Amino acid sequence: MNFYVLNWYVDIDGNQITSDEKQIKLESKVMALLVFLASHQGDVVSREQLEAAVWADQVTGYDALTTCLTRLRKALGDNSRQPQYIETVTKKGYRLIAPVHWDKVGKTHPVKNKGRVNWFIKKISILSVFVLLSVSILLYSLNKKTNNDQIALDKLPSIAVFQFENLSHVANQAYFSNGITADIRTALSKVSGLQVIATPSDQLQNNNPESLQDIHYSLSGSVQRAENTLRVNVRLIDNVTHHQLWAESYDREITEIFKVQDAITSQIVSTLSIKLTAEEKRRVSQKFTRSIEAYDFFLKGQSLYVQHTKMANLMARQYFQKAIETDPAFARAYGAQALTYVDAYRYHWDSDNENSLSIAITQAEKAVSIDKELPQSHWALAYARVNQHQYHLAIESANQSLTLNPNYTDALATLAESYIYSDNENKGVEILRKVMHLNPYYPAPYASILGQAYYFLGENEKALSSLQDAMEKNYSLLASHVMLIATLSRLGMKDEAEWASEQLEIIAPDFTLDDTARMFPLKDKNKQQNIIDNLRLAGIK
Repeated sequence: MNFYVLNWYVDIDGNQITSDEKQIKLESKVMALLVFLASHQGDVVSREQLEAAVWADQVTGYDALTTCLTRLRKALGDNSRQPQYIETVTKKGYRLIAPVHWDKVGKTHPVKNKGRVNWFIKKISILSVFVLLSVSILLYSLNKKTNNDQIALDKLPSIAVFQFENLSHVANQAYFSNGITADIRTALSKVSGLQVIATPSDQLQNNNPESLQDIHYSLSGSVQRAENTLRVNVRLIDNVTHHQLWAESYDREITEIFKVQDAITSQIVSTLSIKLTAEEKRRVSQKFTRSIEAYDFFLKGQSLYVQHTKMANLMARQYFQKAIETDPAFARAYGAQALTYVDAYRYHWDSDNENSLSIAITQAEKAVSIDKELPQSHWALAYARVNQHQYHLAIESANQSLTLNPNYTDALATLAESYIYSDNENKGVEILRKVMHLNPYYPAPYASILGQAYYFLGENEKALSSLQDAMEKNYSLLASHVMLIATLSRLGMKDEAEWASEQLEIIAPDFTLDDTARMFPLKDKNKQQNIIDNLRLAGIK
């Protein structure tokens, strides 16, 4: 049932809120938070209640709720200091103070009349300009080099791998189904004759043909885990004919999860008649660990790491450590742990911060020494090296990762980052465009890196758009906040820059200008100073 909260109409199924001529999309967790608060309007609800309601099936860090509330307040236009919607009740929780009216008859929002028509006309006008501009840019950019690369990509059959649905009746099991999906996707991405598209679960939309029209096939499924048993259902769809090409249900012991992943990957390759080289066959069947317990710890850590918050990063590191202790030869766990140390260094999250980067290098090198053919290990080493200002070594490690897996988008993004920070922004932008073609549902860090490149190139409007895109994908990513503030200041948008500074202070109260050098390991110190000068204009000290 939809509802009104003050002047906003909340469309729950559509994951959007509408007011006058504004229409804002909300992430599923942000919408779930708003719905829960609305159902308890006027009551103080504790942090524990909110976390249980919104993240019932996930492992989450302490910062997840804070980030979600910040994004909700931003969407509603609320101010935490003088709230009109959500009040923070010290040491008790939160309360929705705005009036709520439930839409019992299922009406659409009355804005559909004049204001809605005006909004629509404006959107159409903007869209027309955008289409014309896009066509011009496309025609200009299709030179021989990029055209040949594009043709090669477009000839490959493409498959969208959707997050497998979690059907387990045990709380906090989504990390497991997500992890299985990610590893099937990783195995398929090692196949040179297949283009793999990663898609988040909220993009599934019941395999809506319109959202899949440019992708040949789609893979979806579900995972149900109960004690020592496992059920995995999977199906492969031809998006052109909408026919089901293959479906299977696997009822196995939990210890056979790796065999199930191999069976699914092999069946897809066989069904699509893709020929594998001997080397690809070996890499596709490569195992990270044979310990189910270590694998479980690893998946928990991985689900936390991608949240990009201080507490989640620390918890992820602890899980990776447990995975290493369970299986000391688990190279991927060493590499993943290295990533947590790099981020701790960048964002000043560790008390012993100066040693974090050297520990990261040690862990990443350990991962490579255990398994030289693991793309993730070389990627972790590349990420650590670029933050050491060792740009050439970072590029070397990223390229080694890509030799092992040409479709590995994380390695491509770090390769782009290495070029951007070492004064070759145009090369970085070129690589990132390839990344975003390989993965249209790219994660927040990719958009953040692209925004930084545009900033250093002086293309401020493009920088602003990319950084806003990054924050829409993950509001917790500090690099996006910092560069957004600098970009707004450079554009002369003083009020917006100051507001963005206030938001940064909420999620990172300890941030200072001195942190900028670690966060952006730039070769050119003048660019570093430019960021600092623009942050200072927004009131950051």
